[in-house]
Amino acid sequence: MRVIAGSARGISLSSVRGEKTRPILDRVKGSLFNILSGVVPGCRALDMFAGTGAIGIEALSRGAESCVFIEKDRSAIQVIKKNLEATRLQNRGLILQYDVFEVSGYLEKNNVKADVVFASPPYPLVEQHPYMERLLTLFSVLCDKHIIEPEGIIVLQHRAKKFEIPSDAFYLEIFDTRIYGDTQLSFFKNKDNFR
Repeated sequence: MRVIAGSARGISLSSVRGEKTRPILDRVKGSLFNILSGVVPGCRALDMFAGTGAIGIEALSRGAESCVFIEKDRSAIQVIKKNLEATRLQNRGLILQYDVFEVSGYLEKNNVKADVVFASPPYPLVEQHPYMERLLTLFSVLCDKHIIEPEGIIVLQHRAKKFEIPSDAFYLEIFDTRIYGDTQLSFFKNKDNFR
């Protein structure tokens, strides 16, 4: 696992032992950032279910102004710190040890704003209907509280074709999907921006 492009290009990233995280494949990561090439430079990113921090670090390497990494696992937190130090991007990264479903109050209180949100929850969980509804509710809360900027983008990584996300759910609208093998990237925006 490595940084693909930008200021930290080619630097190897540490991984978390065991199966607690699921690193994104380089080809999927490369495609994702090609799609977002006009959005990432200068953006404020939020990396939810951050794992090793690979997605947020890629964003920082490619010119994101800042990235907030949200991860509840202590061993993963240590890996994110190590990876930020290895890439010399620690001054633009903030690590929060939180359950993503409990972090909105902190983000609102501290006036954290995001232009791009990356979310890579565990595949088995996201495929369960109650969990998916909870996740969509979280995204909607982040939009409603203006943590995600009105023109912001949410990218959800999940297993391909295992469920359908209702396009009329909450405040969200899917505007693009991409499939790479068994991985799907679903791109959301605030529904108000489609009116």
